[in-house]
Amino acid sequence: MAAKKIKFSEYYVKFGFTFIEKDELQLPQCVICMKFLSNDSMRPNRLERHLKQQHPTLVLSTKEFFLLKQNHSSG
Repeated sequence: MAAKKIKFSEYYVKFGFTFIEKDELQLPQCVICMKFLSNDSMRPNRLERHLKQQHPTLVLSTKEFFLLKQNHSSG
């Protein structure tokens, strides 16, 4: 039985994540450190944990801040 594929939600931007598609899976990507996580990690509590552990100074940042980072890194 195949693992459940979790879909990206725009809500995840508030944790500093966007996504890429690889092998028909959406993988969350941090817009700060550009690290990819597994599809199974595309859950609010896991994305928030990455933000708190890896980028604690950005925990109170706004969704708009992360959108600017995302646009800057992709552009």
